[in-house]
Amino acid sequence: MMVFSKALPHDIGSLNDVEVVQVLRKGDEALHFTRGPLEVGATVTQTVNWERRFDHMQQHSGQHLLSAVLEKEYNLPTTSWWLGADECHVELDAVKVADDVITAAEARCNDLIRQGLAVKVKFLKMGDPDLDEAHTRGLPKDCMATIRVICIEGVDENMCCGTHVANLSQLQAIKLLGAEPGKKGKTNLRFVVGNRVTWLLQRMLERERALTALLKNEPNKHEELVQKMQKNLKITNKNLQNVLSELAQVEIDKVKNTKPKYLFLFKKEATPEFNRAVCKGLEGEGLFMFLASEEPDRPKEGQIIIQGPEEHCNALGQQITELLKGKGAFKNGKFQGKAGDMGGINKCKKLIEEYFNKV
Repeated sequence: MMVFSKALPHDIGSLNDVEVVQVLRKGDEALHFTRGPLEVGATVTQTVNWERRFDHMQQHSGQHLLSAVLEKEYNLPTTSWWLGADECHVELDAVKVADDVITAAEARCNDLIRQGLAVKVKFLKMGDPDLDEAHTRGLPKDCMATIRVICIEGVDENMCCGTHVANLSQLQAIKLLGAEPGKKGKTNLRFVVGNRVTWLLQRMLERERALTALLKNEPNKHEELVQKMQKNLKITNKNLQNVLSELAQVEIDKVKNTKPKYLFLFKKEATPEFNRAVCKGLEGEGLFMFLASEEPDRPKEGQIIIQGPEEHCNALGQQITELLKGKGAFKNGKFQGKAGDMGGINKCKKLIEEYFNKV
């Protein structure tokens, strides 16, 4: 169902308790698409989601302010902008934006917000000389008769059909979150305005509390403590690799001394690196090998290696991978891949035992 109104496309809410799922502009009217039916000719009452509307007003007016400051004071024109669910960004016509420019632009925008400059709307006709002062990235062909201009007192005039605040004080604050490389040599400058600054701070506080509980230290010590933990982890991992190499050599020596028909090796505490080291050490022994290890964070899944003479791999390989729901392929006489279900590991062991009892 679709309904025309003079409302702007940001007025997504409901019509007579029927949800509006999309709003598109058609000329100077808004075309509302609803989830449920409405009778032809019915009088409708539109309900606006004010929290969402005010959020969009803050982000949109904040974007006008930010783009004006960047272009006029730092020669950084905005080529497009994006209004996301959590944060926004302006696309700037520059390969890189210096950190000191970002800091200064943020301070300048917040200073103008504190001044509470008026944000006004004026409607002009095509050919009006006042349009020479207004910015635009181009007008739709069906919006040429009456042109809407958003004016930030003494700062910016911009042709726009969006919703905006009445004065800059309603923006409360703007926070620039950093610049990232964009497409075709441009830069995306991320930002939040108004209530989103408060929401962002709240999420940061919640993360800080969680880290404080885990690290058992003051917030100003978090960075130092994490760096210390990372250093200790690096040393621990290095020591672990040395131990695993020694254990792998023990397994290799044991197999070479006992000369079994096959090697079945499944240790929950083993790592893929350990299994690969064992396989490498036994290459050329003419031995069928099956080695498996579990994923520490996903115990039902794991890593598997099947290696050995082609006749044995052809006889057992497909059956083993089917039992373990393995993903991968044999290459150069070796299968190395993932097991989707380690629950079949005992069946694999029995399968291998029975096969080699017959050969």
